[in-house]
Amino acid sequence: MAMKRYLLSMIVALCAAATAFAGGGSITGRVIAQTEGNAEPLVGAIVLVQGSVRGTTTNLKGEYKIADLPPGKYTVTVSMVGYLRHSVAGVEVEEGRDVVANVTLTSSPVQFDQVVVTASKRQQSLDEVPVSLSVLDAGEIRQRNALVLDDALRYIPGVNMTGFQVNIRGSSGYSRGAGSRVLMLLDGIPFITGDTGELNFETIPIGEVDRIEVVKGASSALYGSNALGGVINVITKDISERPSTTVRLFGGMYNQPPYDQWKWSSKSRFLNGESVSHSYRSGDLGVSLFLSRQFDDGYRQNDYRRRYNFYVKVKEDYAQHSALTLTFGLLYQYGGQFLYWRSLDSALVPPVAQQDDNIKSIRFFTTAQYTTVVNEAFSLTTRAMWYHNDWGFETRSGIGRAESIADDFRLEVQGTLLPNDMHTLTFGVDGNADVIGGDIISDRVIGGFAAFCQDEIRLAKPVMLTAGARYDFSSVGVTYPGGQLNPKIALAYTPFAGTTLRTSLGEAFRVPAVAEAFLMAGFSNIIARPNPDLKPERSWSFEVGLAQRLGDFGTFDIAGFRQDFDNLIEVTPDIEDNALNFQWRNVAKARIQGVETSVKLGFWDGLLDYSVGYTYVYPEDITAHDLLKYRPRHIFYTTLSSRIGFLQPSVDFRFISRVDRVDDILGNFGIIADGDARNDIIVTDFRLGVDFTLGNVPFTATASVNNALNYNYVELIGNMSPPRTYMLVLEARM
Repeated sequence: MAMKRYLLSMIVALCAAATAFAGGGSITGRVIAQTEGNAEPLVGAIVLVQGSVRGTTTNLKGEYKIADLPPGKYTVTVSMVGYLRHSVAGVEVEEGRDVVANVTLTSSPVQFDQVVVTASKRQQSLDEVPVSLSVLDAGEIRQRNALVLDDALRYIPGVNMTGFQVNIRGSSGYSRGAGSRVLMLLDGIPFITGDTGELNFETIPIGEVDRIEVVKGASSALYGSNALGGVINVITKDISERPSTTVRLFGGMYNQPPYDQWKWSSKSRFLNGESVSHSYRSGDLGVSLFLSRQFDDGYRQNDYRRRYNFYVKVKEDYAQHSALTLTFGLLYQYGGQFLYWRSLDSALVPPVAQQDDNIKSIRFFTTAQYTTVVNEAFSLTTRAMWYHNDWGFETRSGIGRAESIADDFRLEVQGTLLPNDMHTLTFGVDGNADVIGGDIISDRVIGGFAAFCQDEIRLAKPVMLTAGARYDFSSVGVTYPGGQLNPKIALAYTPFAGTTLRTSLGEAFRVPAVAEAFLMAGFSNIIARPNPDLKPERSWSFEVGLAQRLGDFGTFDIAGFRQDFDNLIEVTPDIEDNALNFQWRNVAKARIQGVETSVKLGFWDGLLDYSVGYTYVYPEDITAHDLLKYRPRHIFYTTLSSRIGFLQPSVDFRFISRVDRVDDILGNFGIIADGDARNDIIVTDFRLGVDFTLGNVPFTATASVNNALNYNYVELIGNMSPPRTYMLVLEARM
């Protein structure tokens, strides 16, 4: 009987869609912040109606309006970065009338109750999320002078980089640029190459990023393959209400090598670039443009880069109920190719056979997202993407020229339904097709489809149960096409305000990337061999955690996690004819477990902010009775920043312990001389920002010294990481 009533309530909610906007009332109001006795309107504050799918943002005057709400009592919640979230309960809507709900927000040095979208594919408060999730906003990205997206990820607890490959809680290791156990999204749409299955961070213009949400742990129940280790959702900036232009210039210089035997050039090595963005609105139509150039001489021989980005975003709002957003992005990049050093004594010089290797890529993407609010209980979103990836390399020896061209097409339809006060349903279908050509992988057409559903059940006021599953059918990289069903269950318990206990259990999978199964290429004496018999990886993931608010000045979070893998895919190298042949193979069983903790503190209304994060990981290859490769066991990050008048000093410190295992065979057989050389990673960065105004134009100048102690370390075998680097960034906002 209970199930019949539940299904009936769903049907009633859906049938009401056709007449939902025939009448009702509206909630209007103004959102302000009290600043030195003055009421300052807040532009872009997020206004949500709890218990519904309705929401909006404030305009230039801080005003908002949510129309066509059925009569009844509602709770309005307002949030904005840098302010405490505020709720107005008991807002009574009457037929044909406007009810006013004004809100005053209080500034906060620590962001509490952030609104996030990645954990459940919908907007919700961070304290309702039953999994570990970190948020990095545009201010933090800008403060660190990040030039490429992966630079910004290096201080998120539980995340570390191995070269350009992201690793969340030890899930990924290093896979030679093919395949990823972390799924990257761009505004909620999977953004991963169709051929290599990797994440290309440089394709996304970092100047247009509003925030990055990182979900840690298996997320296949909502996102499917590649989300086996976690999800990175890059959310771009909304189009501003008032016309705005930002011009950013940067210049930098690498420190000279610390040892005479490492010096390969008598010239100083520089990096420089500029970007300009412009955003404006005309009625319901908004447009944002971005253009940038980055030149990097490189601190290593034959490691220069030339990069150009173009990005445009167009958004059309249709009354209160729907919006269409279109984006287009283009990357053109070329440069030298540095695979590994000649030896530790010549750590900044590649082997002679690789000195003239080069690589070039042209990538572009276009996306469309249409969201419509059918009624206060049901919204529908359609997302589509075309991602074109054309890259190739030329070697002095070996195979000469090689190229891969891939077109990835994706389409998703998602619904969010609130049939009653107890349930929030998220469901949908999606599909993808990849068309691949070129001589690196050869011609292939692959793809798949999926259906997913998740129900968030409010069992009682302090208890939220989440249960869901996703079924994927895919032909990618496996001998025989097959399906994967991935269930998930999670629980969040809030016994009192500011304290949330959470636990989750779910199954996840990853289909091998096309390159892992079919790549047949190489540089110099390193050759990849195909393995079309690769099987999909599968895992069970478990987490238990606690999030605690520390009064009005901070937050504390701790989580224990464990992930058990079957058929884990790892790169396996062999030596044949004095050449390295490597192939992706299934490791029968593996286990990764550990603990992660983080603290964020803010004092004196932003005058002093402090954050610290520590992650311990034990990555075990159960089959080989050994540790998994390229996974550090200890990761420690801390940041101290301040604002003293117009000055903004800050310091970052990160410690990553020496990895226990690498591909020792590379060094033992002389393929990479001194290939086993590695150490702890200890890096300190200093920055000083200055705010000032020339005329009526506000400027920010930021000077930074990255790796200030000039510590020599490797993230990836045979690759020395950047030395001390001096940077100066000047930004004008008009």
